[in-house]
Amino acid sequence: MKEKDAYIDYEPQQLIMYVEKEDGTFGPIQTGSYITKNYLDDFWEKMLKLKNSLLEQLKKNEITPIYFYKLIHDFNDVELARRTGIPVFKVKRHQKVKSFRKIKLSDLHKYAYAFDVPVSNLFQAIVVEDNENKAETDVSKQPIIVKQTRTENPFVVITKIEVNKK
Repeated sequence: MKEKDAYIDYEPQQLIMYVEKEDGTFGPIQTGSYITKNYLDDFWEKMLKLKNSLLEQLKKNEITPIYFYKLIHDFNDVELARRTGIPVFKVKRHQKVKSFRKIKLSDLHKYAYAFDVPVSNLFQAIVVEDNENKAETDVSKQPIIVKQTRTENPFVVITKIEVNKK
């Protein structure tokens, strides 16, 4: 790759590449990441849509928290079984709504460790409201309200954190 083709103007993420210089020699240049500059925002937008879609399914008791976190962390059944030490057939069973009711606390602890969340997060979803009107007064001076709402899923509640506008 030529030096002029490798240069990407993107300050937040820089990397070193070895390229062919103008004089025909090879050497390092510092440049931005093409992937980060052009595709990172799209990736985060798609991940947010996936998370919101899965959260709705979780609230309606269509999926289990194990399935929710498995997809968020991009694990497959074998990978999750390896990380938890739980046999693959049990991992598959724990992803079914009916079977989740019979899960052992020790297994929940293993899943929580694998997903790097507290066990309580397998039973609640924490949602932080992002208000568009941020030009108001300093948020640190406003009281915070934490609301918990039941869902159709008897094991999951939604915890919503809001800033109380006076």
